[in-house]
Amino acid sequence: MYPTRRGQAALATLFGIAAVVTYAAVAMGSLVCATDSSAACPNWPGCYVGQVLPAGRLNPLIEFVHRVVAVSTGPVLLAAALAALPRRREPAVRWLPWVALAGAVVAGVFGMLTIRVGLTTTQAAADLGFSLIAMIAMITAAQAVRRTPRRWELGRAGAYAWGAVAVFFAVHVSGVFAAGPGSLTRCVGCPAWTIVAIDGPVPLQIARIVAALGALVLTGAALLTARHDGTSPVLLAVTGGLVVLELAAGLLMVTLGTSSVLGSVHSVTMVTLLAAITLVAARSTIRTSDDASDAQPTPSSVTTG
Repeated sequence: MYPTRRGQAALATLFGIAAVVTYAAVAMGSLVCATDSSAACPNWPGCYVGQVLPAGRLNPLIEFVHRVVAVSTGPVLLAAALAALPRRREPAVRWLPWVALAGAVVAGVFGMLTIRVGLTTTQAAADLGFSLIAMIAMITAAQAVRRTPRRWELGRAGAYAWGAVAVFFAVHVSGVFAAGPGSLTRCVGCPAWTIVAIDGPVPLQIARIVAALGALVLTGAALLTARHDGTSPVLLAVTGGLVVLELAAGLLMVTLGTSSVLGSVHSVTMVTLLAAITLVAARSTIRTSDDASDAQPTPSSVTTG
């Protein structure tokens, strides 16, 4: 027994909003990292002691907007999780928002500690990891709730796409351990296609480069394969464009040197690419239960000679 069409549409809208807000929080966090804006608002939750709003400069504004968006994810994710509780027969719809909420709450606590006392390398890696988990879980949940009744099917496109998501996740979290002081390597993004002198250790840098290449190959394989399973051509084109933009930004940073603008493009594009390939993975894996029957001829459509 499935919910009414109106109730289904309302829940799908709520899940979609939660997914977008969670993505925005991660994207803004990457922008804060790339522009080194975290220290621009030295107090928490207000920007300065005795003053809530930031001064009229760009970096404090970036950090403050990130805080507002990040704090907003909690109530939105909680609303989505509570709304899905009655879906006892739909574990993905029921539990993935709670996974996203837990990830967002843990990341929010680490974000507060970043300003208050600073984070160790391990804590910073956990902060990034839980943020990415929240985004991946909510995007998947938003796709699941839109396909009811649904079935799960891990075909080639889904396997490639989920493989890319997993490898990208490992690359990003390991970047925190590979980054030197003030290096953009600690931010979300593909590793530079060369050894960075201020980073280390070198074996970890090499491993991240190899892993990133593998993730890009998996992404390409997923996009090529997903063309044949009904995945939106627009989504595939956008995802491919993000790959090109990410590689172009990385190449410019290697040849021209890093800057806040290039670093921001590089980092935010990577977050968007991870969100897009997660969406490709979810759409390739979660299908409405009548997809197979739609592709088969019905008895009334079969003619006899």
